[in-house]
Amino acid sequence: MESTSSSPTQTTGIGVICRWFAVVGCTIFALEAVMSVVSIIGRATIQVAVPGDYELVGMLSAAGVAMCLPYCEYRHGHVFVDFFTLWASPGLKVFLDRIARVLLALVAFLLAWRCWVGMLEMREYMETSMVLSLPIWYAYIPLAPSFVLLGITALINAFNLQKTTEV
Repeated sequence: MESTSSSPTQTTGIGVICRWFAVVGCTIFALEAVMSVVSIIGRATIQVAVPGDYELVGMLSAAGVAMCLPYCEYRHGHVFVDFFTLWASPGLKVFLDRIARVLLALVAFLLAWRCWVGMLEMREYMETSMVLSLPIWYAYIPLAPSFVLLGITALINAFNLQKTTEV
């Protein structure tokens, strides 16, 4: 993939929004790590762990990962395998990258829709976690906006690719 001096989405607010989502996602990971360390030390020393640490890690990890994905796309940071396109012309590589980004956007919008529907169903059925009795739908709140942002960013990047994909 190309390495551009200025990201194609810098002219819009998408880059700023992606960065803020990533900051929140990374903050979630940091808090999750601190909670895990406290729980492990507590379990090892005084036989008391953070109640519900496993369910919190599951809920928080989903949110953190989803919130970091748009920034990864914004920075063209997704892993891709170019083994099969080494022979391809720069124009063909751009074309294939555009197709991949449009497909990513479609999948992201599909995931956003299904996460939204899932969140509403979890809320309607009042499903809660086993240990802490936290409503499960709370974990879904950042997912749909994160996937919508990922889809928008992928579409913006798809149509702002430079003509060459050489590094």
